Amino acid sequence: MIIEGVERGVMNLPVLGRLYRKRAAGLKRRFCLLLNRLGILKPYTFVQWLATNRCNLSCPFCETSSGEAGPGELSMEEARGLIDDLCSMGVKRLLISGGEPLMRQDICEIMAYANRRNLLLGLATNGWFVQEMENALRKLKFFLYFTSMDGMPEYHDRSRGRANAFSLAMGGLELFARMGTPVRIVNTVVHPGNIPHLEGMVEIIRNSAATSWRLSPVSNVGRAESSAGYDLSGEQLHYLADFIRRNRKSVNLEFGESHAYLGCFTENAVGKPFFCGAGLTRCSIMPDGEVVGCHQIFDRSFSEGNIREKAFSRIWQEGFSRFRGNATPSTCLGCAYFHGCLGGCWAEMEKRGSCMKSVWHNGNKTHL
Repeated sequence: MIIEGVERGVMNLPVLGRLYRKRAAGLKRRFCLLLNRLGILKPYTFVQWLATNRCNLSCPFCETSSGEAGPGELSMEEARGLIDDLCSMGVKRLLISGGEPLMRQDICEIMAYANRRNLLLGLATNGWFVQEMENALRKLKFFLYFTSMDGMPEYHDRSRGRANAFSLAMGGLELFARMGTPVRIVNTVVHPGNIPHLEGMVEIIRNSAATSWRLSPVSNVGRAESSAGYDLSGEQLHYLADFIRRNRKSVNLEFGESHAYLGCFTENAVGKPFFCGAGLTRCSIMPDGEVVGCHQIFDRSFSEGNIREKAFSRIWQEGFSRFRGNATPSTCLGCAYFHGCLGGCWAEMEKRGSCMKSVWHNGNKTHL
């Protein structure tokens, strides 16, 4: 959190801010690696816990392939033990996600325990159960509310497989605004099927209770990994960057965190400087206790260990070597953008073998 404050101050300085943006990813990575060598690196952004794999909706590009509860999900006592361990190592933020975390019957009791241990809570939810759980949620303190919208209302409902999904997502935003939650993010996962909806969504998001709107191209993970037709073309990526540039004054709009590196390819970069904090400033704990460095790839082949076999604090201290080395990806050698992105999204590099630079440069700057 100290780093975030320093970064905001630097970015407000005209000349230094521009220079910092070009080198931000490298500077932050070197700082994290220094902290790691000193034995004091912590997941200061957040630890994400996927509380359950259960979900009442059916998104065709779900990163976690959610639906039914998975076998061996952590019990309440195990969740409390995890929270105690996080507190003992100085973690300040816990993001609760899923699946749909509010489908877990004991989730409010677990979140209340986290609050009592002075953990700041984030909640990533589709919003379906938020209003019916208002009384319980109002007793909790959150730093972040995160929900997704796939397009205009009818399209969103059709994509999610349930009527009223859009209106309930909007209602969840409004409730958390009334609760005083400071950060309320709407994320739209962008693909060729919904990119025409973005223009119509501007007014909806502007008049909603969201404090930020993020646009993230579909990542080749989860259900999308085995599905075709979700990749954006170079022309569509250029359109997306131009859309963000045109509408940023009326809506707090930027690329999603995993794709903020696309701003490096533009003449006047928009949004925050990119930094992939996988295994450095953040990580994820899966429903059954497996720990992975990324918050997009939930693949057990990338597990750093299981908290049932080893405390999370030990896994954090002893694992994550794949994220904490100094090797430059071969596809990045000689790249003019390297210092601004360091290879971009780790998940994308693993799944595609490269960032989206080649796609970007195969596009042009004409609109759709």
